[in-house]
Amino acid sequence: MNEPILEDTESAGPICAIGPGASFDGVLSFWGLARVEGRLRGEVVADGTLEVGPEADVRARIEVDVLVVEGLVEGEIVARERVEVLATGRITAAVRTPRLVVAEGGRIEGRLEMGTKKRSAASSSASASAA
Repeated sequence: MNEPILEDTESAGPICAIGPGASFDGVLSFWGLARVEGRLRGEVVADGTLEVGPEADVRARIEVDVLVVEGLVEGEIVARERVEVLATGRITAAVRTPRLVVAEGGRIEGRLEMGTKKRSAASSSASASAA
């Protein structure tokens, strides 16, 4: 039996979309790329990129690799790679990310934590004793 060939989902377009006028309440989990154009409430946990369209209203706890915001996002954000706030984007949230890009006109309100996670003293001691 032949195994399926996996495509690069980000270049092929979103694998998950919440269109204009659509609403989703709950936990959204995906791999690759998802785009929200409507209303989302709850939690997003993904290995990939979440795009929030210009008319979108997202109120959620978000944990993704990359978050691109053109609309409204409220809640808590953890982006493992970066957060991009485009000119029409608005974030009201606690944001944790190693990289942040904000276009002219984009807005962020809330707490911002940047940088990589520091290793705990216990794991540093264990690494030193193993060496």
